[in-house]
Amino acid sequence: MLSASQRKEFAKLLLVELLGVLADAGLLGSTFVVSPDGEALRTATKLGAGGIREEKDRGVNSAVFKGISESGSPDVVLVLPSDLPLLRASEVKAVLRLKSSGFDVVVSPSRGFTGTNALAYSPSSGLVLSYDDDSFWNHLASAARRGLTTAVSSRFGIMFDIDSPEDFRALAKFSIQRESVEFARRNSR
Repeated sequence: MLSASQRKEFAKLLLVELLGVLADAGLLGSTFVVSPDGEALRTATKLGAGGIREEKDRGVNSAVFKGISESGSPDVVLVLPSDLPLLRASEVKAVLRLKSSGFDVVVSPSRGFTGTNALAYSPSSGLVLSYDDDSFWNHLASAARRGLTTAVSSRFGIMFDIDSPEDFRALAKFSIQRESVEFARRNSR
């Protein structure tokens, strides 16, 4: 429903807003954007995050592994996609509080409970990443197979992502002041 230039503009708005949320949560200095897109990486570094270039898009699993290996192999990782226009800093902090309270894995599903919109875990835990079909259920199953304690955070701002024209039209109906919402209002059909 959007032209290529509109999709690019919308993706940049979503990235800028996500980085703003992470700044509000006090996490921007430890945030890395992994992408093959030079403009996305320049935006990330301009706003205070790190940028890690992929040669080409090989999917989320590959991007997470690259991010972990090139960011100094952190003890705890929080994976967030950039298509979460309603995400709030308080929701990010809630996921990290759950992780620091003793859970091995914290996972947040998409609204349809198929995708994974937030994943906090320790790379050394042995959790198998599965950002493809039914990633939410696959992440839960992987954690269970390894005996990892798991919490599910189902806060609305994390669960609302943009995967379809219906999601985009739904975004246009929210009454919050974000540029992505305004963009959706102007461009919904």
